[in-house]
Amino acid sequence: MTPTRETFGNIPLSSQLAFYALAAASVAIFCWGVWRRVKLWQLGTSINARDLLAGSVAAVWQKLRGGAKRVAIDAGAQKRVFGHGVGTVAHVSMYVGFMALFVGTVLLEADNVLSHLHHALKFHEGTYYIVYEFTLDVLGVLFLVGTLFFLARRMVKPPSLGHRATDWYVLLAFLAIGVTGYVVEALRILWQQPTGIGADCSPVGLWLAGWLHLGEAEARHSHFIVWWIHSFLVFGFIASIPFTRLFHFIAGPANIFLTKTVLGVMPPVTMEEVEATGRVGPADIRHFSQQQLLSLDACMECGRCEEVCPAFATAKPLSPKRVVQDLKGAMEKTAAALTAGKEADVPPLHGATIAPETLWSCTACSACVNTCPVRIDQLTFILTLRRHLVAEGALSGTAATALRRMQSNANPWGLPAAERTNWTDALTPKS
Repeated sequence: MTPTRETFGNIPLSSQLAFYALAAASVAIFCWGVWRRVKLWQLGTSINARDLLAGSVAAVWQKLRGGAKRVAIDAGAQKRVFGHGVGTVAHVSMYVGFMALFVGTVLLEADNVLSHLHHALKFHEGTYYIVYEFTLDVLGVLFLVGTLFFLARRMVKPPSLGHRATDWYVLLAFLAIGVTGYVVEALRILWQQPTGIGADCSPVGLWLAGWLHLGEAEARHSHFIVWWIHSFLVFGFIASIPFTRLFHFIAGPANIFLTKTVLGVMPPVTMEEVEATGRVGPADIRHFSQQQLLSLDACMECGRCEEVCPAFATAKPLSPKRVVQDLKGAMEKTAAALTAGKEADVPPLHGATIAPETLWSCTACSACVNTCPVRIDQLTFILTLRRHLVAEGALSGTAATALRRMQSNANPWGLPAAERTNWTDALTPKS
């Protein structure tokens, strides 16, 4: 007998129709949630995204190639996640397991649709079925291992890691989805009673089935109930993605694709622009670009930028992660104020959102940008906000003194040119 199984084995037609109706509802909520965030990004200045698709096929590919490569390497291969010990192993385990389960679900539904079109199009059987079942069974364990690690880390609460109440929901939902998936498989094995390689290709489900002492009728009834529990968990997860930290699944790759990779270069501001806008640098959230606002939603508050920030390490009032989250809060408050027709309630960025001493604490070393897994450019946010402070004359303390000395002495210490090399005296070997 060729190893295989029905996609909706033991599930009556009425439940199948209800399943697809709920699936459509969860996807609709998901799309609405994504659209809500897209509307926030549209508060920013246009990045002319449509221009990316203008021109010949060769010209379009030339414009898309760099971003596509970054997405493949940074998002697909998770390159920028590596180098953080156990955290890297756990994240990659969860990522690989999740992607395997996602792709497996898509393939299973593709087989279901094709087999209804014509029985000859069914491919979920034989060798393919054996490889499919074994791969998903094993990688599902990786998914659960990664989930358990992050649950444990939430209990420890490292200070650099962001914490939200919804994080518990996400991780517990992952755990419940994984466990119920294996229980469904075990109950399916009990009532289907596959033999040989058809059973052995699902080692976790087979092992779990050995602990469940149920007859066929009991197994079918339990399978139906747990299958619906598993389905509700999955639908809830899909619908909740745009409303939790999981939204970085979407915003992260999008930001990686659109981000600029050149560091240390600030675009010049012409007098024509200053006369037209009446400002130099951003004064409220709408003065950032749409791509920059998108990057705020890409942040998952992993805290890696904070861990490498020399200003934060020396107790300066700067956390790159906090800057991003404060700007994200300003974006949401701005949208709420404009929706209510209250322009006066749009929060200013300077003072009310980010204090000047926070901006001047940055050493512009780019460590935060280099370590961010989704390529958020915290440095450009800070430097352009500084530009506004300088233009408004809101400069005092050591920063103002350093600039005056640069103007008069060509160095921030105010030393005369004749003394510029005195520091090398200590390096000269004494005879």
